[in-house]
Amino acid sequence: MNNKITSEKVGSVSLSIIATAVLILGLIYFADLLTPLALAIFLWLMIDGFADLIHRKLPVIQRKLALPIVFIIVFVGFAGLVAFVAEYASEFAKDVSLYNTRINEVIAQTYALLHINSPAPTLAQLFGKISPTGFISMVGEVLKSFGNQALFVIIYVLSLFAMQSSLSKKIVFVFNDKAERNRVVDLSIRIRKSMESYLWVQTLTGIMISVGCYIVLIAVGLKSALFWSLLTFLLCYIPVLGAAASSIMPALFALVQFSNPIIALAIFGMIQGIHFVVGNFILPKMTGDSLNLSVLMVFLSLAFWGQIWGGAGMFLSVPLTVMIMIVFAQFPQTRAIAIFMSANGRPDSDATATNGKTS
Repeated sequence: MNNKITSEKVGSVSLSIIATAVLILGLIYFADLLTPLALAIFLWLMIDGFADLIHRKLPVIQRKLALPIVFIIVFVGFAGLVAFVAEYASEFAKDVSLYNTRINEVIAQTYALLHINSPAPTLAQLFGKISPTGFISMVGEVLKSFGNQALFVIIYVLSLFAMQSSLSKKIVFVFNDKAERNRVVDLSIRIRKSMESYLWVQTLTGIMISVGCYIVLIAVGLKSALFWSLLTFLLCYIPVLGAAASSIMPALFALVQFSNPIIALAIFGMIQGIHFVVGNFILPKMTGDSLNLSVLMVFLSLAFWGQIWGGAGMFLSVPLTVMIMIVFAQFPQTRAIAIFMSANGRPDSDATATNGKTS
């Protein structure tokens, strides 16, 4: 009997491993199809949430009217932002070798000024594969890819809105048992609210940080302050790495412009200060426990999704991982994984959770 149970467990684990491997290979193989779909889902949630907010605050504006208004605002704003940053990053990429050479010269001069006897490191030695110049080029390529897939993203978003009206009826048809149906509805609401919360919080805090960054860069007279500020806004969607890159890159290019390490250090310190204030005082009050994702999982999700989907995966890493954690928490076989993924050990404790019911 015990041998039979053991063999069944081994078989179940083996099937799970195979299924996981097939899923990962599918994510990699169909990346060109799935990345615009994932982006469309998050834009859909953002547009839908913004339309609901407008309707609640201004009841005179019907939701049917608010939706197309928000749709146009989001896509025009997103398209303009992407076009500006991508174009500037592409122009920058053409002169990347010149910037690398100049920054290496400044690093060597700084070492000589400080009377450091050891050989001055190059930019590549300091940052390895994630050099600031290479990072900007990568951002430019990612944004260009998004721009090239804009038509598919728009079609996906419109399709999601078209599907939204009939989704509740389909759930009723699929799940005849009311308890099971309510569970599915509750799960979908929790995932949706978590995604909306994350997107809006990152957007609002990103605006705060980028405005503060723009003020700092204008005050010190750094060239292309608008580009660095808009790039900072986009990088706010990338956990950990985005905050570091948005501080280091303007500081390094301040070395190129001013040849004065004090100005570069001041830029780095002030931008890091802005990130610190927003991240430690404003962000916790806005998010509460809505994401409930451990710090380790933030790093792992960034590495995993960045590896399989590149720069697009970095932008989408946290919301995708939160969604997976919420789903895993619903099944006994995967609940233990969800517990380890969560920050407080309770993957069901979600500030945005509601009890959705269908009749």
